[in-house]
Amino acid sequence: MIEIKNLELKLGKREIFSGFNLKIARGEKVGIIGGEGSGKSTLLDILAKRIHPTAGEVEISGEVLSVNGSVYADFSELRMAEMSAIEKLKRALRGLNDDEIILLLDEPTKNLDSDGIEWLINFLNEHKNLTCVIVSSDRYFLKQTCSRMIPLGSDEVEPVRIDCAELLPPTPSGAVPIVLKVNSLLKNRDGEPLFKDVSFTIRQGQKVAFVGKNDRGKSKLLKTLATAYQTGDETGGCLRGRIKFSDGVKVFSMPRVYTGASARVEFDKMAFGTANFLLLDNPTACLDLPTIEALEKSLVNFPGTIIFVDEDREFISAIANRIMDITPQGTVDRIATYEDFLANETVKLQIKDKYKI
Repeated sequence: MIEIKNLELKLGKREIFSGFNLKIARGEKVGIIGGEGSGKSTLLDILAKRIHPTAGEVEISGEVLSVNGSVYADFSELRMAEMSAIEKLKRALRGLNDDEIILLLDEPTKNLDSDGIEWLINFLNEHKNLTCVIVSSDRYFLKQTCSRMIPLGSDEVEPVRIDCAELLPPTPSGAVPIVLKVNSLLKNRDGEPLFKDVSFTIRQGQKVAFVGKNDRGKSKLLKTLATAYQTGDETGGCLRGRIKFSDGVKVFSMPRVYTGASARVEFDKMAFGTANFLLLDNPTACLDLPTIEALEKSLVNFPGTIIFVDEDREFISAIANRIMDITPQGTVDRIATYEDFLANETVKLQIKDKYKI
């Protein structure tokens, strides 16, 4: 059980908390949400006694365990660097006593793929007496695990808004124009295919999410498309294949960035109507929830074409109208929402065959 009474915290001249109150019962799982600098991670630091408040009372009944960004803060061993994020997380959470532990999770899904996120959701839901305080910008994860949300900071944010360059006109027959053709791409790493037999045609206005277990492959394919556009090399550096953007296509490529400030710089670059085709590599990876929602709204309203990689399921569901699983052995491609793609039995069989699982 956790009870916070009249919490105050000042860091220099800045007031983080003033008169903050919160009560969390045994077994409750509570999400902490808010913008950058609203005090989300600071609240976890106070609960873990890493930061002492200026005033107020913090009463905790139980042992506090912290997990930060999928890496257990107090866990170390020689094999640490060789372990994946989900392996570290499973190791950190092994053998918890639900009735004694208060688990603090700070952005636990940031380094996890979709399978890892589902594992963590199931783990938390199965441990019904485990008390959790969760800071996360992953709305799907929060909805699946938390009984309530505690917002911090102000509600303001919005902007992002992305202008679009002039679109390609319809074909003489009135069909939606093709903006990209990809044929038989093959790219290896260390003698193994990152992806192969990748062929697809993209029409203007399609918003395509690259998804799947092949994390290196889908980001590398996105980068390959960007390289082909920027250099004019129709292979994009692949061993085999051809990439052809249509005349009149103007591409903006956003690489993966690692701070919210860097992401906002990239958004500003997009906002001058210079592109009608966006390539986005994990745009939500370092964003807080209000900024994710603002970006999502802007991309939904963008009339041009988008291909993107991301792990945020709600973000993918809101934006994508076509889904491609980029496996090492080709693509599983469907014009559908993400939820329909995941539920489709034919898709499930195709994915099983491609990954040989």
